[in-house]
Amino acid sequence: MAKILLVEDDDLVRDMLTQVLQRASHTVLCATNGEEATHYLQKEKPDLMVTDIIMPKKSGITLISEVKNRHPNLEIIAISGGGRLDPTGYLDLSESLGASVSFEKPIDNTALLMAIDLLLHSKKEKVGN
Repeated sequence: MAKILLVEDDDLVRDMLTQVLQRASHTVLCATNGEEATHYLQKEKPDLMVTDIIMPKKSGITLISEVKNRHPNLEIIAISGGGRLDPTGYLDLSESLGASVSFEKPIDNTALLMAIDLLLHSKKEKVGN
């Protein structure tokens, strides 16, 4: 199916999402923070990125902003459990910076997979036109 860059600092969440995505036949590249994701994006061309917002070294907000500048056609899904703020504040900001979809943790796996399928399908249609 698709190559997905998953950026998540929480080991349990990253492992669970990796399993969910792999069961749906996606190839998953894992990064533990925004800096690692930036390195991946220098050598890999994922079809889509799923990123946490609150992470060490480089936040998801910074990552989304940088990725949209360098890779404007890369679809991004933002995820967050919050932090000091209610997660919706971070997720609203992520969407204003270019994330296509956002989810609060804990994530509904079915909704995530549906969003991925929709984004990948719309991306193919844009390329086809």
